[in-house]
Amino acid sequence: MNISKRTRLALLVCFISLSSTVNAHSRAHIHIYESATEQTDAEKLSRAVDYFQSGKFHEALIWFSKLDSKYKLNPRFQAYMGVCCYYDGEYERAVATLEPILTKLNVFAPHELAVYYYCVAESYFRLKKYIDAVPLFEEHTLLCYNNEKGDSLLRIGMCYKHMRDIENAQEYFIEALAYYRRYNNQDKLNYIERELKRLADN
Repeated sequence: MNISKRTRLALLVCFISLSSTVNAHSRAHIHIYESATEQTDAEKLSRAVDYFQSGKFHEALIWFSKLDSKYKLNPRFQAYMGVCCYYDGEYERAVATLEPILTKLNVFAPHELAVYYYCVAESYFRLKKYIDAVPLFEEHTLLCYNNEKGDSLLRIGMCYKHMRDIENAQEYFIEALAYYRRYNNQDKLNYIERELKRLADN
């Protein structure tokens, strides 16, 4: 099951809005570069952010990775790099990049933090590490907007289904159902209703 177009769009809009402040403040971060190539590397950082803002995550990842290997970027830019890994399909690297710094990101706004939790949770889900994905999806539901909760609740239900915990799977599917009804997501409503029927038949 793929992430809904609504969720992908919401995440992309969030990334753009979150990173739009970086250009205005990027020079405040230039102090991390202390070599003779300071200006050149600052321009590379600006280029990476520009790619990130425009949704060119593969290109952004290339530049962030080069700079991180040379200087060890601060947590926010590492978080951007982790998001790029997620969108580039490098799920193990996304987890390795984002999960260790989640506690350092608590100073950011809840919805920004929600994006990072979702990327780690979804990466675990794609890696079929369902037991690891569940608490991160749960954390996402505490941080995200209400119209985004349904997708994480559905994912938790899918995790429990894969782990053959039918009772918990049904519980989370029903919770997700309530959010999809509230926000009139008919495709997801139909999907969950089919899943609940399959679970009941088994």
